[in-house]
Amino acid sequence: MRSFRSEFVIFLVLFFVIWLLSYILTKSSPGFLVLAQNFVAKEVAWCLSLLRYKFTLDGSTFTFYTAHGGERLLVIAECTGVYTTIIYISLIAAYPARIREKLAGLLLGVPAIHLLNLARMVFISIVLYHRRDLFDFFHGYLWQVGFVIFMLLLVIFWMTRMVKPRGGKGAREIPGKG
Repeated sequence: MRSFRSEFVIFLVLFFVIWLLSYILTKSSPGFLVLAQNFVAKEVAWCLSLLRYKFTLDGSTFTFYTAHGGERLLVIAECTGVYTTIIYISLIAAYPARIREKLAGLLLGVPAIHLLNLARMVFISIVLYHRRDLFDFFHGYLWQVGFVIFMLLLVIFWMTRMVKPRGGKGAREIPGKG
């Protein structure tokens, strides 16, 4: 039976290797990131159109026509949720769970991250449209912290609700389940 320390070190090494390889892969495929930027921009445009906001979209650049003048918003690679998704996938892949459990975690988490990112982008677009002075706070602080908390809760939910303890010798008994 391996100790917690050795399992944790293995987890950290696997996480870092998976994350690094994924990051390098995305950086070596700039076309993929441009596609992601344009895709997210079109989704945000669709949502803003439903809400009847006035703007133009050129590639991944929004120009908003507001009462206080024009505002521009550029959807860059970091705005797509790709890097957040890479971190999440790396956590799930590195964690010692069954393949089925990992797939369930990915099927739960990847769409959830994408939807939260879309909500974030629409929200900060609306903030920019109405209150340019609050944009940096919401974009750079509030949503960053919110995303970290969301990802932690998502991983904790997956680990506690979807990953079953391994049976056999040395299996940990869950209090109240024995």
